Amino acid sequence: MLAVAVTGATGEVARGVLPLLEQQFDLTLLSVDPPAGDSRHRRADILDLHGLTEAFRGAAAVLHLAVATGHSGTFEDDDFNDRRFDVNVKGAHHVFEAARRAGVRRVVHVSSLMVVWGYGSEGGVVAGDAAASPVGTYALTKALSEEVARYHAQRGGLEVIVVRIAAPFDPADPNLKRLRPQQVPYADLARAFALALTVPLTRFEIVTVVGESCRRAWDLETARRVLGYQPTVRLDDLGVEWAEPFDVA
Repeated sequence: MLAVAVTGATGEVARGVLPLLEQQFDLTLLSVDPPAGDSRHRRADILDLHGLTEAFRGAAAVLHLAVATGHSGTFEDDDFNDRRFDVNVKGAHHVFEAARRAGVRRVVHVSSLMVVWGYGSEGGVVAGDAAASPVGTYALTKALSEEVARYHAQRGGLEVIVVRIAAPFDPADPNLKRLRPQQVPYADLARAFALALTVPLTRFEIVTVVGESCRRAWDLETARRVLGYQPTVRLDDLGVEWAEPFDVA
């Protein structure tokens, strides 16, 4: 099994996809506050370059999920935005540099659909690898982290793919009442990550992974071409109300 180190392994995205990924990969789960009693979990802070390098030893690939946590992407606050720049930008640089030093071959860098939310007022379908047009400070830090990823792919000899994702969800959640039309089921997202960790790569790639719905405004062609990604759940069939796709409230 491919050895994969996962940053942000106790976060919301990780909790939804790891039960599926652990069936395919030998996972080392990294976080700043790991739970006790699971030998796969190790303490690692992406702001500690030396410690992160040691945590990556032996991994063939890294799935980089870690972000500044505590507030949603639309939240704005001076102190928290400083934290975002530290974790989301400097931390991303540390992840790539630590991967290079540890001999990791590939990094899957998980970004956000909010990096291209600026296209929302234009109408039409947003390309899966569109140039960044961030809305809000969170999105700005994620756009900058994508440039960090590009730099390390071009200069560091790493295989790098950026996966822009919408907010994930569990279709079986009994409290599910309302969705943005781009949200992605955890199972589909886990499948996309598994593909991103294993498909042949010949260059730096950016792909967008969203759920399928009649109101989808995000092109999936790049994800299909690069990953072979195909959604398996149609959101229209879940019987929920639609939230506005570009609402920042």
